[in-house]
Amino acid sequence: MSNNDLINEITDFCIKNKLFNKTVHISNIRSNIKAQLKDCAFIENLYNTIYLKTKYRKNIDIDRIINLLLELEKVRLEIEYKGVK
Repeated sequence: MSNNDLINEITDFCIKNKLFNKTVHISNIRSNIKAQLKDCAFIENLYNTIYLKTKYRKNIDIDRIINLLLELEKVRLEIEYKGVK
């Protein structure tokens, strides 16, 4: 998944499931995510937020959560191990 697709998926998922403050404009949310998507701590925090806030909800798309969390983990691992080769 490209970074833009991931940013859109995170934003759409989190707004739909009320994980983000709705008073903030969507374009601001996307730009903030884009600016911080190369920071491992941000990705881990976002991962944990999504995981914990959706874990016990009913009527939620489990496959979408799994795919989103996997993509976040891939990005985190790429950043963390990029220079280890």
